[in-house]
Amino acid sequence: VEAYTAGAAEFSLSYAAMHMDKCIPLMDNGHYHPTEVVSDKIPALLAFFPEIALHVTRPVRWDSDHVIVLNDELLSIAREAVAYGYLDKIRFCLDYFDASINRIAAWVIGARNLQKALLIALLEPTDLLRKEENSFDFSGRLARLEQIKTLPWNSVWNYYCESQNLPDDYEFMKQIRRYETDVLLKR
Repeated sequence: VEAYTAGAAEFSLSYAAMHMDKCIPLMDNGHYHPTEVVSDKIPALLAFFPEIALHVTRPVRWDSDHVIVLNDELLSIAREAVAYGYLDKIRFCLDYFDASINRIAAWVIGARNLQKALLIALLEPTDLLRKEENSFDFSGRLARLEQIKTLPWNSVWNYYCESQNLPDDYEFMKQIRRYETDVLLKR
């Protein structure tokens, strides 16, 4: 039941549609069939609902359930949110549970990965892609999509971390380990 329950998403979506004045639909990308992706469902739902909630997680069928990694689906979710102007219509809810790793590390890794995915999407030349799409220049669009994969978004991320006095992508582990030793192990 944890990994996939047929009909549960449809029941919940129908309930939300009948009670739009009191609730919004929540899609948990960890509880869909392995061939389904939530990113494809975002525009369909936002055509009918003023806002949606996403429980951004990782399916239980992988190595470490729930902790968000910077994978294709997370990037697709971020791209949908940015490219179509949905950032103010989506409530991003993150999941950090994983009993096999430090929960603080899970929280930091997951939150940073969502931030990275949104940054990558915000840095992409959406207007150029849209122009190529609208002019039926699918070859140009494909070439640009491939070019986007190598954009140096990590330089922008590193600059952001440095300007905010935040540790880099592995440096935070030193702080977490120090906290484990100084606080958690003494409980």
